[in-house]
Amino acid sequence: MKKERSKNKLTKEDYDKFPYEDTRHYGLFYSKSGDKFKVKIDPKRFCYSLNIQFIEPVMSVINSRKTHYFYPRKSKYHDYNCNVFETMIQSIKEYWDNHYKDLIIFANNRIEKPDPLIPAGNDAFMRGVIDYDEVSMINRFEKAQNEMRYEQECYRVINSMYASFIHQMASQIESVAVYVLNRENAMKNTFNRNMLYSTAVGKNMGVTDLPSFKYYDMLYCLWNFIKHNSLSTFEKLYSSYPELLPEDVDYEQGIPAYSVIKFSDNLIIELLDGCSSFFKEYCKLVFDEDYDEAQWNNGDFFYEHVRDFINMYINPMNLPYYL
Repeated sequence: MKKERSKNKLTKEDYDKFPYEDTRHYGLFYSKSGDKFKVKIDPKRFCYSLNIQFIEPVMSVINSRKTHYFYPRKSKYHDYNCNVFETMIQSIKEYWDNHYKDLIIFANNRIEKPDPLIPAGNDAFMRGVIDYDEVSMINRFEKAQNEMRYEQECYRVINSMYASFIHQMASQIESVAVYVLNRENAMKNTFNRNMLYSTAVGKNMGVTDLPSFKYYDMLYCLWNFIKHNSLSTFEKLYSSYPELLPEDVDYEQGIPAYSVIKFSDNLIIELLDGCSSFFKEYCKLVFDEDYDEAQWNNGDFFYEHVRDFINMYINPMNLPYYL
């Protein structure tokens, strides 16, 4: 089928008449009305004036248009649900890498280590009540006790901080899920995971069949166990992801969950990277969003390219706006 192209397209001479600080000079036309932002571009002029060349997958999508101008699929970057999820997950990951991980190390270092024990520090030995062999035996026993208390305190502080971070992580990710489902009119005033799963009804697979679903499920199992400290949440975690618990664990209901979970830095990164993959798969399945395409097929992408080029032209030294 022959593509229909507008007869009112502009020529090179027409574009050159626009000043350099005008986006139309670069083949980009936009309109703003409140929160609405619409963009259309002349791909040939856009690439020529900015001296860029898109890669083949991008050009394939652009060239499939039936009009002279290319209209991005979405106006704004965060109009894509996959970008909303990914922005939150990367924000959490950045906070972990640049702040929270160091806080755990700092907290651990702040715990006072037990003082070394020497015979001269024992009053009974100094008064001659006990001999050297006896004070040495007492010191060995007290040293073992002090080291055990120190290790327990380190374990309690570090694991409680890991648990706190996972709780915060899961809460933030769920907040994005609520936001997205509400924006898509897929929920009312309450949320549970079944609502997320129901959005895939009629699709070629279920949400739980997605390759990376296990990471989202693992996060939820951990979160529920940390919140409730109950036998049912422990058994759910133990049956689904036994690698997160000691092999010989003997859990009693009411014991803080953080005291038995095998936390690590690798677990945090595994959960974040896994949830990132899961929500890309989920948005592809439910909303037909391709994550790679969502990075460029939006009005923000083209507009920001042009604005950066204009700023380089009118402010080549990148001086602050107030100078």
